[in-house]
Amino acid sequence: MESLQAFLTPAHTLLLIGCTGILWMLYEYLHRKRTKLAAFLLGTFSGTGMLLLLHFFGGRIGFSPPLTVWTVSVSAAAGIPGVLLLGAMHFLHL
Repeated sequence: MESLQAFLTPAHTLLLIGCTGILWMLYEYLHRKRTKLAAFLLGTFSGTGMLLLLHFFGGRIGFSPPLTVWTVSVSAAAGIPGVLLLGAMHFLHL
């Protein structure tokens, strides 16, 4: 049990969530016939939604990003990978 707790550090949990999000995005983009606008809106809303979830519930994994113009812009422009970038910057102290 201790080895599982050592593996599921906040950084590993964020990486697991990020990989799952990226795989989901690839599935959506490759298997659905959407217009460019719909794909853009899906990426924008998924990134902003993930940012909001992490803002309100991220304290449990050690990453609760503030809702600033910068974080909302990054999550809206880059989607889930943008939120993962914010998390990586936080955990790597950049």
